[in-house]
Parts: sequence; structure tokens; C-alpha cells
Amino acid sequence: MTGKIFKNIFLGCISVLTATILIIFGVMYNFHGKEIMNELHSELNSISCGVELNGIDYLNSLEKSERGRITWINNDGTVKFDSDATADKMENHLNREEFKEALQNGTGESIRTSDTLSEKTMYCAKLLSDGSVIRVSTNQYTVWILLLNMFQPLAIVIIIALVLSYSIAFFASKKIVMPINELALENVEAVSTYEEIEPLVHRISHQNRVIREQIKELKRTQAEFNTITSNMKEGLIIVDTQGKILSYNKSAVKLLNITSIKDKNLRDLNIDKQFTDDITLALDGIHTNEVIKFGDRYLNIYCNPVDVDGKIKGAVAVLLDVTEKHQRDMLRREFSANVSHELKTPLTAILASAEIIEAESTPQETSVHFAGNIKKETNRLITLVNDIIKLSNLDDKSVLMETEDVDLYELAKNVKDTLTPIANNCKVKLELYGEKTMLSGVPTILTEIIYNLADNAIKYNRENGKVTITVAPVNGKATLMVDDNGIGISKNDQSRIFERFYRVDKSHSKEVGGTGLGLSIVKHGIEHHKGKIKLESEINKGTKITVIF
Repeated sequence: MTGKIFKNIFLGCISVLTATILIIFGVMYNFHGKEIMNELHSELNSISCGVELNGIDYLNSLEKSERGRITWINNDGTVKFDSDATADKMENHLNREEFKEALQNGTGESIRTSDTLSEKTMYCAKLLSDGSVIRVSTNQYTVWILLLNMFQPLAIVIIIALVLSYSIAFFASKKIVMPINELALENVEAVSTYEEIEPLVHRISHQNRVIREQIKELKRTQAEFNTITSNMKEGLIIVDTQGKILSYNKSAVKLLNITSIKDKNLRDLNIDKQFTDDITLALDGIHTNEVIKFGDRYLNIYCNPVDVDGKIKGAVAVLLDVTEKHQRDMLRREFSANVSHELKTPLTAILASAEIIEAESTPQETSVHFAGNIKKETNRLITLVNDIIKLSNLDDKSVLMETEDVDLYELAKNVKDTLTPIANNCKVKLELYGEKTMLSGVPTILTEIIYNLADNAIKYNRENGKVTITVAPVNGKATLMVDDNGIGISKNDQSRIFERFYRVDKSHSKEVGGTGLGLSIVKHGIEHHKGKIKLESEINKGTKITVIF
């Protein structure tokens, strides 16, 4: 802008100075011409008086340098006298403009320019009393000759004019632009400026207010977006068409198990190739939905293209952690398989026993024996179904179970009384220690927890073994401990004994019976009461299970 203003001012100054010089020169040239003509008239009057008195003798007496060129012309146009040439050799002047005008008006004048000499000649003529005409003429240089003769001073004037024009243009442009350059766009109205640009200042100020409001709204929207996405359990990643990550949330970093993905390209990250392939497909306009395993997690990943006016501008990936769902599905499948197996075994035994009894040749004693088998397997089925129902009730959070204040020690005492005959039959000593311990809970579930723990301790013990049940408040919390000196549990099995249908020693389990759901019921019962369970065990030394409510 400064350069344009400078250029315009500089050219304006040059134009004004040039026009001024030309006008002054023209005015002075015309003024000088008029002055010469006036002097010619004065000189003509003086010469005419001398000629009237003394005739040609007066003309001969005049010095050539004193006057301009003097010509005396008869009324027929012939030259009678000329100060610069021989009269009889000169052409007739009858048609000369100044001569004809003098004959008609008494005086006449004319100006003629010589193309060869680049001069102009000024003529003044006056009619004498005898009818002849006396004429005086002088030369004046043309404008171009004068300019050529004045080249040096004129060049100096032009240089001075250029310097002045440059200086004026330079400082004027700086001064004009200075207030504009000093405008603070954030607060344009704080600086005084030209009246001419006040409308622009007001528009800029209005635009600043609009932009500030828009920025404020964008920041608010961005903050809302960040708040929403940062608190999402689902991972979110947004990439451009080149795969560069534009936005992401904390859940995405956690689910992908990487430290940082800011300003990185998704293809450069050390993640599953299937994920990057899905992103590539999304950038090609294809929606994808796949479950991919990341380490020990299973992620359901939705990749969708971002379409703006029919053009793909990027892709959005939403990551859902479906590990728990996947594990539940696996457990459900395992549970179904285990239930099918557990049901098949007694049903097969019942069917075989019924077929034997059905045979006509079967002795009465044999029928009684197989009828006992049917009863035994039926009871096993009933127990299995009851355990499954218990687990289902514990799994179903919508089933409300009434809680009440119960004495955990009293419940343990009842369990001891129930299991003592079984312990005696297994040649295992069952003991109970502790004191009154109150807590709020579901009596049937708490009884089931104590019963299953003690029952397992008896079944998986050794002859002349010992099982101790201890109930007491510890650090203000109701605590149950079941300790035995039985066969123990290996380190590899300790993490799985609370799984449904899991048995440490399957051959021993067949001997002692059971459904394989007892400890799973214990685990869910403790979780229902928001308790914690601790397992300590060594092979051939025994097991100690502590439950804190």
C-alpha cells in the first residue's frame, strides 16, 4: 500500500511540476513576444518620423546594430530601401500581410516562422504620408530552440523537481500510511485516524466482535466436545485423508495400549494391521465393523468415512471394549458345554439302569440295586439344577433379595452341625471357633458360602484330617476363615478354582461327588455382599480361605 501511494504521489508531483514549468514557460514566451512587438512599434514610430523629415538619408545614417531590419516599401510593393539586403534585388512585397494591412489601416503587423532556420520573424509596418510603407522586423527563437539553449539550467530544474517530488512522495506516503499501520486490529477504535477511513474502522471493529463471538462459540463447542469425548468409555480417533490423527480421546490411547498418538500417522503406530486396513477402507468410503484382539483385550471397531459434499475428508474410528462380553460368551459356551456334560452323565446312568430294570429276566436284587442308582443320579441332577438356579439368581442383578441383620457365627454353627456327620464319615475333624459377629446380609446366601467352603475342605481332605471354621470381627469387619490340612491346591489351579465346573482333581471329584459349582456360588455370593476373598494353599499342606465382609 505504501508503494502504491508513493508512486501515485510521485507521479502527481512530477505531473504538477512539469505542467507548471510548461505553463510558466509558455506564458513567459508569449509575454516576451508581446514585449518585442511593442518595442518594434515604438521603434517604428521613431523611424517613421525620421524618414518623414529626412527621407532615405535618415535611414542611411542609422547604425545596423541599433535597430532591427528596416525596409522601406513603395506603395506598388517594390522595395525602396532595406538595411540588410540590396533593395533592387528583393522581391515585390505587395502581398505581404503586414504591408497590405498598413495600406488599409495605417499600421500592420505579422509573424512568420522559418522552417529552415527554426526562427520566427516579427514584422511591424506603418503607412507614411507619401503613401509608402516603412517596416521594421526582428527575429525571435522558437520554443524548441529556446529549450535547447536552456538545456543545462532546465536539466538542473528537472533534477531538483525529481528530488523534491521523490522526497515529498516518500514522506507523504509514510505519513499517510502511518496511522493505518498503527491500527491495532484487536481494538481499532482505540487509535485516532483519518475521517475518510472511519467507516472501514467501524466495519473492522464490527467484524472483530463477530469473530470474537465465533471464536468464543468454537472454544465452547470444542470444550464440550473434549469433555464428552474424554469421558467416553469408548475410544475415538479422527484421521484425515492421509491417515494423520487429528483428534483422539484418552480411552483410545488406553484401549490401544500406546503412550501418545498426537500428530502421528495411524500407519506409523505399532498396532494391529487389521485396524489400519479398516481405516484405509473407511477412507475409500467403505464402512467396517470388526472385533479385533489387542493383547488381552477384544475391541469392536467401527470405522466410518467422513463425507463432506460428496468428498471423503477423513475417517472416524470408534473403539468399544468388548472383552467382558467376549469372556461372558466364552463362559456361556463353556457353561453350556459343561451343563450338557454334567446332565448327560447321570441321565445316561439313569437310562441304563431303567433299561436293566425293564428287562424281564432281571433279578429282584439287581433291580433294587439299579433303582438305587437311579435315585442317586436323580438326586445328583436335582443338586445340579439347584446349584444352577442359585448361580442364576446371583447373576441376575434384577432379582431383589431381602437383607437382614444376621449373626455369622450362628450361621456357621448351624453349618457345622449339618456337616459334622459327613466329616465323621470322612474321618475328618470339624471344629468351630469365634464369637458373635453381626452383619447385614442374605442369610441363605451367607449359609451357602459357609457350607460350600467347609464342605470342600472336608471332601478334599485326608483321613484323620482337620477343618477349622473361625468367625470373628477383625478391624470392625465380619471375617470368616475356613482352614484345613488337606491335599492343597497347586499355584496353577488357584486362579481357576472359582470358575464354574472347574475341578482341580477330576478323578478325586468323581469319588466325592459334587457339581463343580460350589466355589463359583461362593464367589458370586461374596460379590453380592461386596466382600473380598483370599486364598492361601500349598500342595499336601492344606488350604486357608479368608472372607472379609
